[in-house]
Amino acid sequence: MLRAGCGRGLRAWRRRPARRAYWRSVGLTEGIVSQADTDHHFVHRSTIPTMHFQDSLPRLPIPKLEHTLKRYLAAQEPLLDDKQYRNTRRIAKEFEKGAGKRLHRELVELDEKNTHTSYISDPWFNMYLSAREPVVLNFNPFISLTPDPREAYNNQLVRATNLIISSIKFLKSLKHNYLRPDIYYGDPKWSESKLFKNFIRLLPTSVSWYGAYMVNAYPLDMSQYSRLFRSSRIPKLNKDELFTSECSRHLLVMRNGHFYVFDLCL
Repeated sequence: MLRAGCGRGLRAWRRRPARRAYWRSVGLTEGIVSQADTDHHFVHRSTIPTMHFQDSLPRLPIPKLEHTLKRYLAAQEPLLDDKQYRNTRRIAKEFEKGAGKRLHRELVELDEKNTHTSYISDPWFNMYLSAREPVVLNFNPFISLTPDPREAYNNQLVRATNLIISSIKFLKSLKHNYLRPDIYYGDPKWSESKLFKNFIRLLPTSVSWYGAYMVNAYPLDMSQYSRLFRSSRIPKLNKDELFTSECSRHLLVMRNGHFYVFDLCL
């Protein structure tokens, strides 16, 4: 009786989905993980860690002043008549020899003091957070969902539930550094190359970007991913503030004028 019981238990155990450890998923094709997998609470487990390239991203270089003015004049020429263009070119030359030279020198000095970021980062955020125009459409994209080909999944409750679950999977993948890094591949074959992924993940983060560059692959900046969740733009009098709470765990659902808040298991 014991042997029979053990046999049935063994056969039942063999029919269960195999548990896949992380080390076994390294180098495998990174697709959406099925619910039969023990990793179903992540979108995928990327062979290359999410932020693997951040430390070695090359900084945006400051173009020479004369090159900037040349591009500016090229953009103005189709819009102006001959007299207006000659006047604009004269003003540009005066600027290059006068205030432009001083401002360019100050910009270079400021850039050298802030090697952790790009020279356009602070001016862009100042413009973005100080603008008083509506954010939607003018600055921020919005999401439009197309109908699901499976009719049953177009039910509002089902769709909202699936959207929440997928968002949580994305957040957890990002939090655990499992999300696939954003990389522009000059040669698409490298995007699915196990050799490339395993080679890159072994490189130190201080040189990893250059390793990808060697095969015509260009990792992109992912610093703003930290603001996809748990973040808000707080209105201020002259300039708004971006705020991110690392300890936030709640989800807010609005329906018929009512607000429902509950915590998530992250």
